[in-house]
Amino acid sequence: MSKIEPKTLKGFRDFLPEKQIPRQKMIDSIRASYERFGFEPLETPVLEYAETLVGKYGDEGDKLMYRFKDNGDRDVAMRYDLTIPLARVVAQNGEIKKPWKRYQISPVWRAENTQKGRYREFYQCDADIVGSSSPLADAEVLALAAATLKALGIRDFVIRINSREVINAFYDSLGLTEGEKISAIRAIDKIDKVGKDGVAEELTKNGIIYDTVQKLLAFAEVSIDAVKGQDELVKIGEELNVKEPLARLLSIVEVAYKLEPEARFVIDLSIARGLDYYTGIIFETTLQAAPQYGSVLSGGRYDGLVGMFSSKGVPAVGASIGLDRLYSALEELGLIKEERSTAKALIVNFDAALESDYLRLASELRASGVNTALYFETADLKKQLSYASEKGIRYAIIYGSNEAKEGKVIVKDLEKGEQEKVSVGDIAKYF
Repeated sequence: MSKIEPKTLKGFRDFLPEKQIPRQKMIDSIRASYERFGFEPLETPVLEYAETLVGKYGDEGDKLMYRFKDNGDRDVAMRYDLTIPLARVVAQNGEIKKPWKRYQISPVWRAENTQKGRYREFYQCDADIVGSSSPLADAEVLALAAATLKALGIRDFVIRINSREVINAFYDSLGLTEGEKISAIRAIDKIDKVGKDGVAEELTKNGIIYDTVQKLLAFAEVSIDAVKGQDELVKIGEELNVKEPLARLLSIVEVAYKLEPEARFVIDLSIARGLDYYTGIIFETTLQAAPQYGSVLSGGRYDGLVGMFSSKGVPAVGASIGLDRLYSALEELGLIKEERSTAKALIVNFDAALESDYLRLASELRASGVNTALYFETADLKKQLSYASEKGIRYAIIYGSNEAKEGKVIVKDLEKGEQEKVSVGDIAKYF
């Protein structure tokens, strides 16, 4: 049998402890933030029937889907996002009490070109409100987005907001057909990647005349602080024939600002969100210090989606954090602290006769909530301290025959290079 070269597929990664520990802490923080807002957890299968997913993300989404026949010759596909499975769950479980505030933190898969911060397997952290068309639900999702980023220690973010109602009103004023509207939305959604010239070229290829292309580009240039620029936005609403839908959008943002007054909300008419199912508010979030990573948190209202699986339409609005992209951005900014171990203390083992004492110390510390590792082999002190230091374990618990006679242990802080003696009975209190 030939030797197999150990390697991962392109766009897929292993996460060793120094990466996975801070990732897990991010997930824990996001989960805690979602639950503070009253959202409940959901888990859905990795595999869905292909018919559940195909056609829900546009032609481009279908091309990126991992789709195959399983051993039972069933046409299946891997989860592309967490929103369509949510819609399927809601349609399949009519007894769910609404409005339902649900969150899900799970991996999804897309066969796209890999680049910095973009992978083929990545985590999404979604929170959605299903069963409410209230503007308060929209505002709460915006506030949740801001609160969650703040909980992660992020301050320099901007939530850029638009509305499909605003977009459609403007496009109607230009006389665009439904097909031209879809083409325009998808083209403008790429403006951060391909620039104005790239968007203009795509719009022209789709048969939109020059004057209309210029108006679409001018519309997409509007980007104004939602709080400080309200007077200017009202004027723009009148000029662009979007007065009423823009006023509704501003009222939503005003409520979100009351919930999260430290957040920066910007009305940005270039935000289009290329996915076909959005119907109302849409938003993207960028880090001012790392704009090259694009949106790290996005979402919007998608009232028509659940109707794809049921005769009853169910309103819904939600937000999604791209965990891997956000992690990569924070790592580049030096805001991720790598940790190599979950253990806070190491019980040093250098006297076989004291093994029972070492086991008791480890048991007591763990029972007190102190993450504690035990060195398995009897070895010299230097070797064990070196192991603890390399693993990033901050404290070494040293207990030899002399300490046993005194009824004390030595707690050595490997980070500060300091140590002190502590009574055996008080060891848990030390931490």
